[in-house]
Amino acid sequence: MKNMGLHYLNPDIKGFSVTKPQILVYSRRDGKYQLGALEWVFPTKPKTAPLKGATYGSFPAACHYDDGTFVTASSQADCAPKNDSGSPFFFWHPKLVTLHVWLWYPNPDGLYASMNPFVAPFNRG
Repeated sequence: MKNMGLHYLNPDIKGFSVTKPQILVYSRRDGKYQLGALEWVFPTKPKTAPLKGATYGSFPAACHYDDGTFVTASSQADCAPKNDSGSPFFFWHPKLVTLHVWLWYPNPDGLYASMNPFVAPFNRG
């Protein structure tokens, strides 16, 4: 199971709009939440980068659970009703192309990096 911050998705937002990200990524520290990044997802890599210098990541097909963890799985049928911690299944998605912008939380890997090594310690706090 993996966790890369708490993701709040607005499923009504489609495509790319710099003023309306599809996902807000929060981390938790000392019981408080901090906005860390904006995220957009695409079924395939856009032909033209929507932001100057943007780089893309990828996210494997995965089962997501209510506690914010995910387990990779090639189809929803492969998702267990609960994860190892007992948290119920929430949703599944196919492989995605991602674009992160780490504006509120430092990322040593860069502004557009897919993952942030600084996030993991704060998910437990």
